[in-house]
Parts: sequence; structure tokens; C-alpha cells
Amino acid sequence: MVLRERLQNLLRGARPESTPVTVEADAPGAGSADEADAATQEAPVSTTTTAHPNGHFYSPVVDTAELAERESLLWPDSPRIVGIDFNDASHEDILRRAFPRFMPDYDYPETLEESPQLTDFFTRNSQFSWLDARAYFVLLRHWRPRRVIEIGSGFSTLLAADVNRRFLDGQLDVTCIEPYPREFLLQGVPGVSRLLQAKVQDVDLAEFAALESGDVLFVDSSHVAKTGSDVNFIYFEILPRLADGVRVHIHDIHLPHEYSKDWVLTENRSWNEQYLVRALLMDSRRYVVEFGCNYAFHRFPQLVREAVRSEHGYGGGSLWIRVRES
Repeated sequence: MVLRERLQNLLRGARPESTPVTVEADAPGAGSADEADAATQEAPVSTTTTAHPNGHFYSPVVDTAELAERESLLWPDSPRIVGIDFNDASHEDILRRAFPRFMPDYDYPETLEESPQLTDFFTRNSQFSWLDARAYFVLLRHWRPRRVIEIGSGFSTLLAADVNRRFLDGQLDVTCIEPYPREFLLQGVPGVSRLLQAKVQDVDLAEFAALESGDVLFVDSSHVAKTGSDVNFIYFEILPRLADGVRVHIHDIHLPHEYSKDWVLTENRSWNEQYLVRALLMDSRRYVVEFGCNYAFHRFPQLVREAVRSEHGYGGGSLWIRVRES
């Protein structure tokens, strides 16, 4: 029975068919189909039934056919978001001052074999690439935090650890919180202080309350807000406890755009973390936007091309915000 027939039956009062759904446990943030596949292999899965079929108006899983009919409204060329100050001055300052100073040292290979023995970062990995990786490289050196706590670790960790070893004199304390770590994390990465192999929901909140001004909370979550999820815990329990001046990185945020059309219509990821972030930042007195990779690419394309020394330039999904000082 096709989806629309099931919805019609629901509206007529018919009992819906039980719909088996594969639910992924909280896994590292995905930036590509390859990464989503990797996360599925790493995380345990369970099969359950839902009260409403995917695409039903009560289901968090979207109806792609309906969204396709509204494609021009959901994905305009120049979206406008009311109530968020994206802080153009900060974007320009980072692109004009920080990138030219530090990007000449970005010397990572484009590709390496993704094997259990992997110890080095490479740019065209499946998780953390494009402008995201280059911005992390630049901003760690520009801001020189004392501590980084990563919620969701992997290739970003290899990059941070390398920056720590080569450019920060090993003074950066890096803690990784990752329930399904890759082999290289289990073996230990020089430049990483600790690996907590646990869901973030099970980590003592004192870990995050101890972050101080200038420190970084690096979030690369499951991207799904639902009952008991890592996303709910992060936004409702961790962020309100952060000290003034702590910087927060959130991955796979496409603001001011919608999630990519391919992710929504083709893959139907039905992620929703970005909507929490948008609500968090609207008319916010607590958070300041400092840099957004997608925003930078679309607002300042020429500056991005110059910053990354590329004829075409590229964006990403990293969003950097800061808890405003009182």
C-alpha cells in the first residue's frame, strides 16, 4: 500500500498498517551518504513499529513527495531568516585576517586509505572536509583554546590532534566523547587527552560546566531531536550550563539555507537539529554567531575563494557560535 493510500485510510478512520522502522542509535554526525553508512555499521540498531507511517503529519519522517511540490519555497536562491544576526563583521574578519595567516600551513594530503591503522588526517574523508576542516584548522590556531570537548569524534579529532602537536605545543586538552569510536580512536591518538566511550547523555554534566571562556565545545551529533536523544541532552542540559565566552561548534548546519535538497528529497534523512539551532539563535541575547561555513560561502564567495586559495571555493556545515559575555 503506497503512502498516500495509507494516509487516506487514516483520514477515513482505518487502522494503519504497522510499519517496521530501523532506528539508528546516536551516532557521529554524518556529512555524506558514505558516513551515514559507516555510522549504521558501527551503531547497534533495533526494529520497532510506529503508530504512524513515515510521511504522516504526526511522523517526524517527512513526506518527500509533498516537499517536492514546495521545492521553490523551501530552497530559494537567496533565503532570508528573520531574527538572527549572522555577524557579517566576524565572518569578514576571520576570512581576511585569520585564514591568510594560517592557511599556508594547511598541508594535509587529499586522500589516504581509510583503514583501522589510520593515524593521519586527510582532506577528502567522508566526515569532515571542505571548508569545515580548513576552518577548524585556522580557528584552533587563531583562538588557541585551552580545552576542547568533542561530542562525536572521528576525522575532526585527527585534525585537532595534529594541530595540537604541531602548532599548539601539545598544550590543548582534547577530550573525545564517542559511543562508537573508530579503531584509531580506540588505539589512541597522540594529541588527544581522553576518550570517553559513552553516550553524551551518560557523561557527568560537570565536564561541560568546567569549560571556561575561550574553550570549545565541538558538537557533531546524531542531528535528531527526539525523546532521550543526544541532541535534546546537548541543547537542554549542556548548553545552558556553559560559561560565558565558551565557543560552540555545531556540525551539518546549513543556515541560512534549508538542509540540502539531496539530503531531504533523495535520502530522506529527516534531520531536525538545525531547527533547534535556528530557534536558539533567533532574537538571542545569550549566543553570538562567529562563523558559519555555509553562510560564509554564500554571503562572501570571493573572500572564501581567496581564503582557501581556490578558484571555485566551497562551503560546508560547520557553525561556530559563542556564549556572550555578561
